[in-house]
This record gives sequence, structure tokens and C-alpha cells, in this order.
Amino acid sequence: MRDTTVPDVAARANMAVGSINQYFESKEMLFTAALRALSDEFETAWRKGLEEVGPDPASRLRRFVECYFQAAICQRKKIAVWFAFWGEARARPHYRAVCASYDQRHDEALEGLCRALISDGGYALEPSCAAKIVGSQCHGLWLELLTGSHRLDRNDLADLARTSLAALFPRHAQTLSGPASAQAGTGEKPT
Repeated sequence: MRDTTVPDVAARANMAVGSINQYFESKEMLFTAALRALSDEFETAWRKGLEEVGPDPASRLRRFVECYFQAAICQRKKIAVWFAFWGEARARPHYRAVCASYDQRHDEALEGLCRALISDGGYALEPSCAAKIVGSQCHGLWLELLTGSHRLDRNDLADLARTSLAALFPRHAQTLSGPASAQAGTGEKPT
């Protein structure tokens, strides 16, 4: 990211530098807007996914996780941008500040979903720990898409995520695992 310039972005976007400068006074402002747009897109996806599914706790958690692997979200180029921002967060605390409210809403939603499923199944798990495991596995699968074998596509990674959910919550394995459906929020039928 440090080596990327506004002229680089303009050339890639097929725009004039002046057009970009009209909206963004600096490269940092442009990057911050890109980070907000990625965050908005992902939050909109998981919120919509939860609106589309009924009250069953296992179905809700499954849908939330499947949102990580939707066609619009789970793209190598977008995942690369996420990891670039995460890598820069320490050196540029304003990136961390931008994501703080998004992360809080995401983490609270995921923990609430885990809490509901833990209660429903009588699991001996702490909701915050279960949520951390689920979120970490999704980010790890994103990293696999970015750096791992190109034999695994986003549908394969969604299958792995569902298998992991079923292992973590075995009493709900039937609902949590299995192939995606057209209604599963993945954006397309499984291949």
C-alpha cells in the first residue's frame, strides 16, 4: 500500500488523477474511503443474510458464516485488500479506528449468534470464545483463498467453514453442515 500512488489508482480505474483529487484530498483519504466501502459491503451482506433466515439459531449462525464466502465478498482481490489494511493497521491507527465500530457490531452479532446456539444445544462453551473461533476460522479461510492452493474456491472454503461449525456444535451438525443451497446467501448455486 505504501508504494501505491494516486496516479497508480487513477490508471487502474481508467480515470484522470484530477478526477480522483476532486473527491479525495490525499491518498490516505482515498484508502480510508476504500476501507469504509469494503466494511459497509461486508456488514450489509451479513445483516441481509440474517434478515433472510428464520429464528433457528443454527441456521442463523450458518448464514452469518456463509456471508464470508458470497461471490461479491469472497474474491481474491478484495481479500488481498483486507489483508493489506490489516497489515497497515499498526502503522496507521486511523485504519483501526475506521474499523472499530464495524468490528464491534460484527463481533457482537457473532457472539450473540453463538450464545443463542450454545443455549439451544446446552453446549459447555463460552459464547465469546466460540465467536472468536468461528471468526478466526473464517479469516483463516480467507487467507487460504489468498495464499493457498488454487484448487480450493470460495465454495470449497464455505464447505470447510460449515464442517468446522458442525464440529464445534455437534448437536446441530445436520443444520450447520452440508452443501450450500441457492437460498444460503452465497449468491449462486453450488458448483
